[in-house]
Amino acid sequence: MKFSIKVVSLFILFTFIAYALPLYVDNGGQTRPPASVARNEQASIDENEGYPLPVTGYESYIGQPIAAYTAKHGEPIRVGKAYGDSEWWIFGTNAADYIQIGVKDDIIRSLYILGNKIETGMYTIGMTQENVLDEGYLARDFQLTVGDTPYELALSKKQKKLTPLIQFENDSFVILLFDDVTETVYGMYFLSNEALLDLEYYSVVSDESYEVGRDDWERSVAADEENVLQIKSLLGVLRERRGLTMFQESEELLMAAGELMPSEAGINDFTAAFTLSDQRIEKKLAEVAPDTRTAFVFDDDVYSVPALFLKVLQEDNVIFDDYLTHYAVAGNEHYQLILLSEQPIGP
Repeated sequence: MKFSIKVVSLFILFTFIAYALPLYVDNGGQTRPPASVARNEQASIDENEGYPLPVTGYESYIGQPIAAYTAKHGEPIRVGKAYGDSEWWIFGTNAADYIQIGVKDDIIRSLYILGNKIETGMYTIGMTQENVLDEGYLARDFQLTVGDTPYELALSKKQKKLTPLIQFENDSFVILLFDDVTETVYGMYFLSNEALLDLEYYSVVSDESYEVGRDDWERSVAADEENVLQIKSLLGVLRERRGLTMFQESEELLMAAGELMPSEAGINDFTAAFTLSDQRIEKKLAEVAPDTRTAFVFDDDVYSVPALFLKVLQEDNVIFDDYLTHYAVAGNEHYQLILLSEQPIGP
């Protein structure tokens, strides 16, 4: 009996030692989880803390006179008309130096940057999402104020991945634009609080809704023409960034776009949605290019080119198809239209 008690006691003792010993060994000998895992676990707890961030880079220009920018960086290539009594100041021509600045009443409201040689500050073009996380957490919800009214924005999971939002102390934000193929930042969009809400890209989840005063925006042919120029520039920059052949303008596609695009006098806000459609565009492309692969981008909702590309690049986008080499761009106050083909059309 005593022998049995001794055996049982020893068994319990050895079992205790076997389970308890790992708790008292030196932690230095244990395998630690990868830093990215630890950071993500921490971010899930603290992701809404730490904002707004201090002002250290190009966000400092938001709210400043445009003269503060030109004094340091020189004069623009052109100044184009924008909707809403605003202007676009265009600097640079390629993937190294392209930037366009939204200006209203001589004050900078936004900076849309695609040039990877521009020293923007803490966040830069070419960063991976892990690089971005090294600089701080990526939040899903943000609070901001326009006038005396507070608002709250919420990002979808897809937006947090491809177009995460960063908030700064001077009432400004930057949208980091991620390429879904290279998984790196291809551009940045700095905006004031008001310009961010005017964009209508992220959901407003506060009790107070935000109304964009588009009914008061002045629409003009000059603004439409500026949009077309910007679309051409952005297509060139983005294709260059991917190492793809630059599009060449096609006279046949230009004529087709002109025939598709209704005149300003022929439509109004009520009939606009019924005047042009995917079906009409597909039919016209089949007529002018029956034996070639074609594609198109058509939108009747957005007002600015950066907003158009924010929307378009969230989808399965044809602008990066390497077999497409020729294009035409058209636009007016109701439509933005890009026609694409794989080779010259005609004899």
